[in-house]
Amino acid sequence: MREILFDRFGGPDVLTLHTDSPRPEPAEGEVLVEVAYAGLNPLDYKIRDGSSGMAADLSLPAGTGRELTGTVIGAGPDLDTAELASRGVAPGTRVFGMRRPTDRRGVAAEVIAIAADDLAPVPDEVTEEDLPRWAGLALAGLTAIATVHDAAELREGSSVLIHGGSGGVGQLLIPMAREAGASHVWATGRAANAERIRELGAEPIAYDQVDWQQAVREATGGEGVDVVLDTRYFSTFLPSLDVLRADGEGMIVVLPSLADLTPAQERGITARITRIVTGRDRLDRLVQGMRSGAYPLETSRVLPLEQIAEAHRLLEDGHTRGKLVVDVRP
Repeated sequence: MREILFDRFGGPDVLTLHTDSPRPEPAEGEVLVEVAYAGLNPLDYKIRDGSSGMAADLSLPAGTGRELTGTVIGAGPDLDTAELASRGVAPGTRVFGMRRPTDRRGVAAEVIAIAADDLAPVPDEVTEEDLPRWAGLALAGLTAIATVHDAAELREGSSVLIHGGSGGVGQLLIPMAREAGASHVWATGRAANAERIRELGAEPIAYDQVDWQQAVREATGGEGVDVVLDTRYFSTFLPSLDVLRADGEGMIVVLPSLADLTPAQERGITARITRIVTGRDRLDRLVQGMRSGAYPLETSRVLPLEQIAEAHRLLEDGHTRGKLVVDVRP
């Protein structure tokens, strides 16, 4: 089968298409999935270049990618047809999901073995044309849930600033913050994406046209915001500390797992790192949001599997709107 592997850490060019990889054998609790599309995330290139904590004990050569959509075609020895049907993932079912953090195998392959509990069925009404969006939903969606509800503990009346409002995670953070009862939501992004941010339910701040710190101060009457949700971190973390509430009750939540929270903690500011929690209940929550239209995640581009290096370059450029997806189908 075809599969993307890399045998050393480095730039996008270390990603190599192999055409003779063996099909995996599902272990207990796992199913076999014929992958249709694989979603891409910043975590993918951070593992590939070795900068992610998840790369520390990775055995090379390794696969790439964390989330997918595809069709169940088999199962491990402990999962019979009745058990799979009760979970909604019987053979022939279209599914989406992501590998749990402890599972370091990739998903950019024609067939993968993955834990059945890390998948949920794609609704029957989803068209083949709309399927790529579901490939990019699981990791971004589970990250957004963990950020809004676990880390930030957003509640009614909170004022929120989101960095990267038009990105994959940002497009879900905005509606989830609204669902949680946030009274005011601002989101940074390029001017070209301002209307998209507004459609999602936030007030856009075009960082390429205005001083976003000044814009937040003016919008809040100098009081600052209750919570910052920072998908960027490297250029935004320190400046964000100055737009939080001056009474010390503000909070900042950042996504990179290796983020240094010390500058915030030294100032007495609550700072947390998002920790993804996987599970069928959370995947089902994402299904409900997609079906209702509450989570209008968009896919900006779908590239063929053999162009995954180019997809990684686009991802690292940092200006991708929505999700990038690769088409794994032969």
